[in-house]
Amino acid sequence: MNLEKIDFEQKGLKLDKDRVLTYSQLNCPLDCKYCFVEDMNFNQKKDVAYLSDEQLELIGKLPEEIKMIMLGCDTEFFQSRDGSLKILEKLSELNKDIAVITKLALSEDFIGKIREIDKELNKNGNFLSFSVSLTAIESSAEWEPKAPSPKRRLEVLKMAHEAGLKIMVALRPLLPTISKEELERVVEASKDYCYGYYSGPLYLKSLELMKNNEQYMLDIEKMQPHWMPEEHTFYKVEKRGQMDLLKQILIKYNKPLFEGAAEGMEYLKKI
Repeated sequence: MNLEKIDFEQKGLKLDKDRVLTYSQLNCPLDCKYCFVEDMNFNQKKDVAYLSDEQLELIGKLPEEIKMIMLGCDTEFFQSRDGSLKILEKLSELNKDIAVITKLALSEDFIGKIREIDKELNKNGNFLSFSVSLTAIESSAEWEPKAPSPKRRLEVLKMAHEAGLKIMVALRPLLPTISKEELERVVEASKDYCYGYYSGPLYLKSLELMKNNEQYMLDIEKMQPHWMPEEHTFYKVEKRGQMDLLKQILIKYNKPLFEGAAEGMEYLKKI
């Protein structure tokens, strides 16, 4: 199994417990300030397939214990609408659960096509988890200057919910600069259109973004995230007590908080 893991990882497929996380060479047009991809030396490019033919072939040979495929770990998966649908159609034949995440302002028609793929997965007892990334409201322009506005993303969230997709909100990274009030506004605005939330720390290659934020009580640890390919160390940045605050807000609105998308998918499967 160790040799198999190495073989997969060399091709941008990270096996982690019962899931595979996909890393591509397709660059992301959104340029979010917290993005870690440029620091991973993946030689990101434009106009390449999100998954190469070689990656698709390897995914077809995943070990039996891998139950879910997580797409968009390092870029915006839906930036090529037709390309992303073709990949989803191919992967839907593998009897695996699939997770996707987006910040883009997708159309109602496109969301309907994603739902049709989900229905095909359902026939074999699998499903597609659809997450919308929403890290802030007022602070979004500061951290995500090229991404669609929170308002547009909330529209996508609502449309996907109404289409019958299994929706989660990715409140990740949990930005240490966000106030308690803004954090609650994120939840208030999205709570009626999702099954739950997942969150996690901010990961930075350098602490340059935090240099003028001495007023925040930060816990900083240099580490290798277990869900990234090996030999990529980052600073894990957390505001003391902020995760507990998020938990309290979600308890108030009777919404679950998951450690990550994989835990959220287990919850969705049970319900």
